[in-house]
Amino acid sequence: MANTTLTNAKEAKQDEFYTQYYDIEREVEAYLDYNPNVFRGKTVLLPCDDPEWSNFTKYFAQNFERLGLKKLISTSYAIERKQERYGIQLSLFETEFETRSPQYDKKKTRSHGKIFVLDRDSNGDCRIDINDLQWQYLKGDGDFRSKEVTKLRDEADVIVTNPPFSIFREFFAWIIDTGKQFLLISNKNCITYKEVFP
Repeated sequence: MANTTLTNAKEAKQDEFYTQYYDIEREVEAYLDYNPNVFRGKTVLLPCDDPEWSNFTKYFAQNFERLGLKKLISTSYAIERKQERYGIQLSLFETEFETRSPQYDKKKTRSHGKIFVLDRDSNGDCRIDINDLQWQYLKGDGDFRSKEVTKLRDEADVIVTNPPFSIFREFFAWIIDTGKQFLLISNKNCITYKEVFP
């Protein structure tokens, strides 16, 4: 049954599955058990993320200080592109919260991806957490293959995400080209790809 679901998702290109917070926490904690400083002083990029929905941004933002991060960068795909591809509706965050933000632009919010950055205490509460996330529009749609997101990849020390299943091979090659550290939470079938273990 599960394999049928994944096969159907791959064929329909509807593979925007959101990883549960618990699964992210459990995976990252295993890395920390091995090396408590694995993320210390590093820039973490979440290139296939959507902070309005995703638990990756939530986890790393809430644990920013404990992990000792230098910077957290999360990029999202343009709503228009997601709707073309997945038929996703606007979130409550996008329709209500964002309209109060001075940088909100009705046209851009549909056609441009967004970048969320966390690297300092921006609200003055003497801690760095999810409440300090700052966002702006990307120049493009936020596709990981764009020059804009590739530049962010090159800035990062560690890349963490749950890449779209239908383009896993391409995404994996995009990371491997850099030689950077990465943590991918994905379907276990992906380890059988020749690109993973040539």
